[in-house]
Amino acid sequence: MPTEEELARLRFLTVEHSENDQWKFTYSLSDPFSDEQAEKITYITQDKKLNSQRIDQRDFEAFTGLTALDLTNTYEISQTDQTTLAHMPGLKSYGGAFNESFSTFSGYFGDKSKITELTTQLRSNQELALLLELPNLNSLSITYVDESVTDFHLLNQLPIKSLSLTFVDELGWLSSMTGLSSLSIHYSEATDLQPLYALTQLQELQLSYLSNVKSIDFVQNMPALQTLDIENVNFSNLEHLTGKNSITTLRLASLSQLGSVKAINSLPSLRELTLSGYYENAEALTLPKVKRVEIPSSFLTGLEAAATTSLTLRGGSGELNLAALGKFPKLEQLSLWEIDEITQLGALDSLSRLETLNIYDSSLFKESDALFRLKQVKSLMCSECRLNFEQKTATENSVLEHLILEQPYFSINNTSVTEVDQMMPYFANMSALRSFTLQDSNLASLEFMSNWQAIEKLHLENNAISNIEPLSQLPDLQKVYLSGNSVQNKSVLGTDVHVY
Repeated sequence: MPTEEELARLRFLTVEHSENDQWKFTYSLSDPFSDEQAEKITYITQDKKLNSQRIDQRDFEAFTGLTALDLTNTYEISQTDQTTLAHMPGLKSYGGAFNESFSTFSGYFGDKSKITELTTQLRSNQELALLLELPNLNSLSITYVDESVTDFHLLNQLPIKSLSLTFVDELGWLSSMTGLSSLSIHYSEATDLQPLYALTQLQELQLSYLSNVKSIDFVQNMPALQTLDIENVNFSNLEHLTGKNSITTLRLASLSQLGSVKAINSLPSLRELTLSGYYENAEALTLPKVKRVEIPSSFLTGLEAAATTSLTLRGGSGELNLAALGKFPKLEQLSLWEIDEITQLGALDSLSRLETLNIYDSSLFKESDALFRLKQVKSLMCSECRLNFEQKTATENSVLEHLILEQPYFSINNTSVTEVDQMMPYFANMSALRSFTLQDSNLASLEFMSNWQAIEKLHLENNAISNIEPLSQLPDLQKVYLSGNSVQNKSVLGTDVHVY
């Protein structure tokens, strides 16, 4: 168990209970308010027993050094009005648990003048007025608003720069929030967004699920707008974006009325583009300065973006021929989602900078062996990949350092393999591996790891492992995650290896 001093070292903590019933913790030992590059580490609990349990809200009182705590509206956190955060002198940011309204937790804080970020629900005008007790609040996210709440004009008395609204239908008061630099509006029945014309200082704008909004003409009056994120809004064209110099990041998702995306070509400062849920004919995109691109795979042929370092391709019927990626010489990371059949994997060897490959819910029946012969890829994630091998053991791979196999489908010469132990010898010659993950399977034998002399970390939760003797011969092994296995001889690893 960690000591009180170790718990007090944490500065940032976010907790979620995911859709697949796993606890997910994101934390940092650095203060994100003073260190913009603070490393944030994510840990997902794999132990099924722990994942079935609730967390008591007062448990978080142990992290006395926190500057930011976000409980992300999580239902599985047991709440109590006895909670206090007053003993956290550095706390600046708080996000409530499930249906936790502001009147419930406004008394948790010690020095309210230190609170600068808040995520909350508002159930009355009285609760909204309580926000005025936070004189330095500059970032506010309202996740639910009762229809009786009308006094939004009071927010003008606070130095708010970043505002997020969910389920707020009356938006006329926004025209007076002229100091905003960031605005998000989600799930609103508003019929138009004319009040946004007054927000000339906006740098970031996010709009989602606004079924009654038919135009984004207001962006013409936002000369500083850099990031625009629009999802499920029923406007039909991008004419008001044409030639907008300030836009550097653009995300367009599930815009069913949108008939063309050619206007994207006219954005001279664009650096990041995400286009998803677009089912019209693919159009040519010429994006000379864009570094990160996410598009339907049908757009690949017409995409010219030689500066791209990160490319994500989604969907598409038929084969995806990776030889087409030769026009991205600077590519460092490639992600492929829901591809019917991936071919010409060997073409990736011509991309000298490509080190990270992520494949999700895709088939590689024709070239599964080629996937593990790639000459530059150091990190490979294969989630729900459908693999068919023609040989029982892969050739020597002295490059791949990190391998994640998540719910894989294996076959050998088109014959399905259900016992994963029959498949594992295939991976025996991956001598450079430093980390390996295979969870929630029926893995029993670890003998195939004997050549993994560089391995440092193993995630093997929820398998059928009982004997870990083979791991005692791995000199660099540091951490092994074995919860959900019936291991009888953990002591063979000695004290230098941490077993979780």
